Amino acid sequence: MFNQQASAWEASIVAAIAEELDQLRYLVNDKSGSTEKGDIHAQIDRLCGLTDLAHNEAIPFSESSRVQIRELNEMAMGMIRATLDFTPPSEERVQSLEREAAQGLFDAIALNIPHLAQGETRKYAIALSTSAFEELRKHMGDHPDFEMMKQLVLVQDYRVMKLAGDNR
Repeated sequence: MFNQQASAWEASIVAAIAEELDQLRYLVNDKSGSTEKGDIHAQIDRLCGLTDLAHNEAIPFSESSRVQIRELNEMAMGMIRATLDFTPPSEERVQSLEREAAQGLFDAIALNIPHLAQGETRKYAIALSTSAFEELRKHMGDHPDFEMMKQLVLVQDYRVMKLAGDNR
């Protein structure tokens, strides 16, 4: 009786994974234009969440169920590799992303300038690695507030920051 119950719940999970794989296949093959990349990525996340169960040794799957789940996972990964565009971003796109990141970091620091200026009083501080600061300088160095900002930000070598550790 116990083995039949165990087999039933295992079969239910395998069936659910198979249904999620069918849904992924449908989304990938949908040519109507109503399926967006986000829909496919969300489906992949759901499917991976279920197939990851086979790797959890705390879940008492039988070996045959683990093999079935892994096979379904391989089918999904094969479908994903065959259909999704995994080309690396262009150099222009990388530069754009770096500029956006630098702008976001600059804006975050700028919003905190009043607190940073009162460092000892307010106990606010921002430390950036030398590399991060150089990226910020590269993209935002000509901004009129950059000179003031660089005086309020602690710039350290990453190795020094790592040695300091988490002081929370």
